[in-house]
Amino acid sequence: MNIERPFKIDLNKKDLTAEISLPKTLYSGEQLVDIHIAPTIVKLEKGNDGRKPVLPFDEKMFTDDIYKKFNRLTYSIGKLNRLAELIYDKLKRTILLYLAVNELEKLTERNKKCKNLKEYNFKKDLTFGQLRNVFSCIIKTDSEFEQFSELDSAEKRNKFSILFDNYIVDRDCYTHGILSFLYPEFEPILKVKPPGSEEHYVGLTEKILRDNLLTYKKIDGILSEINQVWQEKR
Repeated sequence: MNIERPFKIDLNKKDLTAEISLPKTLYSGEQLVDIHIAPTIVKLEKGNDGRKPVLPFDEKMFTDDIYKKFNRLTYSIGKLNRLAELIYDKLKRTILLYLAVNELEKLTERNKKCKNLKEYNFKKDLTFGQLRNVFSCIIKTDSEFEQFSELDSAEKRNKFSILFDNYIVDRDCYTHGILSFLYPEFEPILKVKPPGSEEHYVGLTEKILRDNLLTYKKIDGILSEINQVWQEKR
């Protein structure tokens, strides 16, 4: 799968920027039904004469099309977050099914990376990333997973683990990132701050959002197949 993902763009704290936003309230009679927003970040250029940069005022920032575009993006990102929650829940159930017929203590002794799982508190809900690490340990150390066509070689299992890890990283961007448009092309961007990284911006495209759906479909399909097998083993 040739998956496109959010990409870092050249916009950081050192840049002189301004955010323009004019919320638009919508009413049905006297009842408030929605608030349209389309926050837009403008990168300002300092003048050679030392004067303060002039903040552009473009009527395109406040058109119905821009508000509708922002609404569509908000919906799409929200849907991706919801789908990721479903993957998290299915992953957790699949691991529980596996551990119902396999001892956790033995799992954490299989190799060096599996031993790192001893640091996790399995009596509480693990994070998405921790669950993925547990799952990666399972599929890479149990030969029974070779029965699944998507995991029947070490190379495939490694690629799937990387795909899953990237999916979670992107999910964190969609969950915690702050959406805006970047002027003048009104490209969608997210302000993000991944763990251990400085705050920065990433760009989005329609293909990136569609590819995330494809990634969801692939992960969900594999988990469903595994889940069914381990349910039969209980």
